[in-house]
Amino acid sequence: MQRLQRIVSATAVAALLAWAVPARAAPIEPEGEPASAGSEATGAPANATWLPIEARDHATGTSSAAAVLFGVAEERGHRQQASLRVDCFEGRTVLHVDTVGLGLRPSAVEGAVAVAYSLDGGRFVSASWQASADGSGLKLSGERAVAFLGELYGKAELRLALVRPLSVPFLFTFAVGGAEQALGTMADRCHWSAAPAISEARP
Repeated sequence: MQRLQRIVSATAVAALLAWAVPARAAPIEPEGEPASAGSEATGAPANATWLPIEARDHATGTSSAAAVLFGVAEERGHRQQASLRVDCFEGRTVLHVDTVGLGLRPSAVEGAVAVAYSLDGGRFVSASWQASADGSGLKLSGERAVAFLGELYGKAELRLALVRPLSVPFLFTFAVGGAEQALGTMADRCHWSAAPAISEARP
């Protein structure tokens, strides 16, 4: 079956490129307690820039509310841009994390991928995500994606480490402040039930 290609309009792409601001990721620390978000130690951006867009599946003609956030991927001291994207085609919420050169092996693409994540400098929590079909990114789908996005409400920084045996982690860092406002429209349209209400997420 030919893989569906879901793309956004040229205008939306131009907007994404205009707003994409490179960020510096923190040193890789998959264990223990990393420094707090937005500190000099992490170099993470103080303010998040969620980009609400309308995505369209040109194979089916369906559209979806979507949101994109740019951050940093780091491996062995090399930093490059990464993206976090949330969409909801046909009522199914999917969270994508992508960067160039991730290159997950076919065995990983077929099954679960071990990750660990930290919010606002807390300890890393182990989790299991999936690889994208081409092995170039990670994804979380359905209620698990909704529940994870709910954890971002009221937080400032997400650090997501791809755990690899006998190698250093591939670390993603995103400033996620304002998630509850940025994702509000999508939460309504996609009928999120696992995420907390915006009013509950505010301090």
